[in-house]
Amino acid sequence: MVILATPYKKIGEILVSMGYITQQSLDNALEISKTKQKLLGEILVEEHLVTWSDIADALAAQYNLPRIQELPSNIPADVINVIPKNLIDSYRIIPYKKESNNLWIATDSVNNYTQVAREIRFLTGLNPKIAVISKDVYETVYQYVFGSQIDTSQIAPILEVTKEEEPKEEVVESEEAPAVKLAKTLVENGILQNASDIHIEPSQQSVIVRYRVDGVLRKVTTFPKSMNASVVSRIKIMSSLDISEKRVPQDGKFFIKYENEQYDFRVSTMPTIYGEKVVLRILKVSSSEQKISSLGFSEYNLKRFEELINYPYGIILLTGPTGSGKSTTLVAAINEIKDVTKNIVTIEDPVEYNIDGVNQCQVNVEAGLTYARFLRSVLRQDPDIIMIGEIRDKETAQLAVEASMTGHLVLSTLHTNDAPSAISRLINLGIDPHMLGVALIGVVGQRLVRKLCNDCKKEIKINEDVSKVAATFYPHMDPIMYEGVGCRNCSEGYKGRTAINEVMIINSKIREAIYAGASDLELREFAKLEGMRTMFEDGVEKILKGITSYEEVSRVVRSA
Repeated sequence: MVILATPYKKIGEILVSMGYITQQSLDNALEISKTKQKLLGEILVEEHLVTWSDIADALAAQYNLPRIQELPSNIPADVINVIPKNLIDSYRIIPYKKESNNLWIATDSVNNYTQVAREIRFLTGLNPKIAVISKDVYETVYQYVFGSQIDTSQIAPILEVTKEEEPKEEVVESEEAPAVKLAKTLVENGILQNASDIHIEPSQQSVIVRYRVDGVLRKVTTFPKSMNASVVSRIKIMSSLDISEKRVPQDGKFFIKYENEQYDFRVSTMPTIYGEKVVLRILKVSSSEQKISSLGFSEYNLKRFEELINYPYGIILLTGPTGSGKSTTLVAAINEIKDVTKNIVTIEDPVEYNIDGVNQCQVNVEAGLTYARFLRSVLRQDPDIIMIGEIRDKETAQLAVEASMTGHLVLSTLHTNDAPSAISRLINLGIDPHMLGVALIGVVGQRLVRKLCNDCKKEIKINEDVSKVAATFYPHMDPIMYEGVGCRNCSEGYKGRTAINEVMIINSKIREAIYAGASDLELREFAKLEGMRTMFEDGVEKILKGITSYEEVSRVVRSA
């Protein structure tokens, strides 16, 4: 039924006439609104009488404005920048489309829309067309557009540089040079937005800057291609790299202090057809002091992992793809077991975290210092615990096995999909199954999942996959799930990351299966019978606790 409403009809009356609430519900909500001194809409949503979408429907009817359900995910920068950021925040508006003389504006707050229209017309010379969206959609889009974006007002003055010719690279030495200012802005904004990586990528027309936040890459800004060489040169100077060499990849590092916290930047440059691409990995120095208890291990898996790292000898492997937090977990494990009575040596490529009281060695393949060569030298240094950054080849794997069989605890990483697959991977590298069965004491599979924002997550009905696992492992927990809605304090309903794990302890039964040449699938079933909870099963506990969502766990691991 179409409701013909005037701006003078109250929002509560419209909701009643639209059939969303009863008159009794409205009267009760009005009383609560007076007591709590909150807006009627907030009370109705808090009491689960309506949704923000229902409120938006009523507002659109009240002011006779168009109602839209969603906004484009990639609003052009030239459209967003038409309106100053302070007005966007003040009026809760988002410009999303420009056509001819019209500028389309979305808002969830229409009380002063006539004033907004006048001001936009005066500022832009365009004819504003205002549409209503729900509050949750507004906050999700606002966060997507601005939450991981560099304020263009910061870099606009920097980009006033001649585009006809490329700036000379010598100017990067000056602190006032545009390239120096831009590089500094990109680095500091990466820190402020808790990015793990900064990608500076030249394209045919411009240079695109993307930040990886909570494991997801997002475009944050662009700058003229004419500045790429100078910006790259500035980063190379900061990283002690050769600015004259542009034909081969280079790796370097630098560190800065920002707001009383030190950050290490690992820099990698790579030539592409449009110029040099740079990736900067951001590492917080205080993260080198992390303990296992702060990584997100469930209580069950934490006990199993602590049991492993307190063995006097043997190999412990961490498995997972790049960026799954394996190195961070290894560092936390070493922090847990380091002691003045133990000689701990690490072999890494590169050394990511500096750990007090630990002898850390950096691999340098060009100088002949490979993992294997370092490992041979380390074994002559009377170590108690050896950490190998990654096992990549047969020689390193063989030396690690031999070291563990002669009284050393060896910790390392391997790139496999799950914990049981690590065994077949090492056998495929050429390790004898009988030696491996004796040397290996445990494998930990790990993935990182985004955490739900506590400010906007909402409860939803549990699905069959989660319900089945919950009935088996977590019958004492409430059978509920949550999903992210999205608000100003998060990105698409998520904020931060945590780990999900599976800890496979190699006991006599699994050892016999290794000797017998069991497949990955068979080893997985044996491990589950012996107490291993899969990463999905571990993820279900975090789903039930409202830490993460089913979609997020399913994104990184399979349910079977």
